Amino acid sequence: MVKRRKQEEISGVLEFAGLTSEDPTFKRWVAEHRAQNGGNLRMSKGATGVRVMFSKEADMAFWKARSETEAKERKSHAV
Repeated sequence: MVKRRKQEEISGVLEFAGLTSEDPTFKRWVAEHRAQNGGNLRMSKGATGVRVMFSKEADMAFWKARSETEAKERKSHAV
């Protein structure tokens, strides 16, 4: 018997430093993603935070922009 592995195309991987998969902000992002796109995200624990693998370039760009926006907002509220 031959075992076959499912091959998935991965557009890229982003690691969100300082966030865990249990972080409320991250949970909100995942819920919004699933509501818009359906399906599951592939997540794992990275060196500095949660790591997410994307199959679509557009999804990766959207998540990157959203994380940068939220980081700027946090920085401006801290000052």
